[in-house]
Amino acid sequence: MTHVTEDDLDDLEFDTLRTGDHISAARRLAELAETVSSGVSRANVLLRAGEQWQHAGDHGRAAEFYRRALDDGGETYGDPRAYLADALFELGEAGEARKLLDQIREDAPRDPEVYRAVAEVLYAHEDPVGAHDWATAGADVVLTLRDQAVGTGLGGAPGENDAPESLTPGPDDVALAEDSLEALLRLRYRARLDLGRPEDDYDALLDDLLKNA
Repeated sequence: MTHVTEDDLDDLEFDTLRTGDHISAARRLAELAETVSSGVSRANVLLRAGEQWQHAGDHGRAAEFYRRALDDGGETYGDPRAYLADALFELGEAGEARKLLDQIREDAPRDPEVYRAVAEVLYAHEDPVGAHDWATAGADVVLTLRDQAVGTGLGGAPGENDAPESLTPGPDDVALAEDSLEALLRLRYRARLDLGRPEDDYDALLDDLLKNA
């Protein structure tokens, strides 16, 4: 059995960025998934293996590993269903992909990175309306966390999607969420440009973030 840390996985992926050999990285991660005993979850390693297969252009193998990560049920970063949906779109299985995204929506995740991942998938697959809606919902999650944490009244900005209620954020939740806000608003703005929509309060918020960066 093998002890594997997040740093080990990050180092492997960094080396892969240098070499471009995603297939070897995917195979190595698949091997690690069979032997990992501590440090990171097996599901996390399977998810990373799926990402490497997808980078290599083998969307079928990527989908296989994303499904294995889901079936494993262990802790992962983000939501494996978003990654699986991306692979399914690539495979021409849009119906199944959208069912997965509907499931995520019904779960009302509190992690804004999940919304960002889904928005990016939809934007990449030429659905600016869907990308816009998911990015808006993700921004609302951040604003709600900020509002409930500090009571400034900044949450609940007008939009087409309501943020999940009854969140009980801690300082770490808010800090991580704030890191996602600019990316969500940038993606939302790109979708609005594609849709020919005028600037709104969220776009003004993005302007403020960029000015204060």
